[in-house]
Amino acid sequence: METLSSSRGLKKSILASAEIKFLIQATEDEKRFTDEVSKVLKIPVEKFDKSLLDGHFGNPIAAFRVHLRGEYADKFGNGILSFFKEEEKKKLLLEISNHIDKHGSLYLRIDKQSIFDKRLIQSQIDPVRIKLKLRFKAPLPKMIESFWSVLSISK
Repeated sequence: METLSSSRGLKKSILASAEIKFLIQATEDEKRFTDEVSKVLKIPVEKFDKSLLDGHFGNPIAAFRVHLRGEYADKFGNGILSFFKEEEKKKLLLEISNHIDKHGSLYLRIDKQSIFDKRLIQSQIDPVRIKLKLRFKAPLPKMIESFWSVLSISK
């Protein structure tokens, strides 16, 4: 029996969601950075939700968040590894199990300045935070395989 998705050539998405978060300090150029994130990660600026926070010394901080679901999350995830430097890809592959939680989410932290180089590197300091959640729960090896296949596909 042919299903609706197979008859139309559609596939069910692997990712349930993708969330991208980052902070912009008062000393940073908000428009320049959001435009660059939009261009590199292929997310329309209109999708960014912005909220304002107060920093430690009362300085304004802009918090940005994008939440994508289903096929939009897959499209975001597809090919993101192509932006990583080769040594970063190898490092991520070796450490990927440390980036996956028990709920099936993969966490990546990207250096903000590497966005401008279009050659992403991981960083724990003032990063662009990316959370990818699988549509299904599985043993860790299957989750690793699924994440790696989504991230490696270049479309």
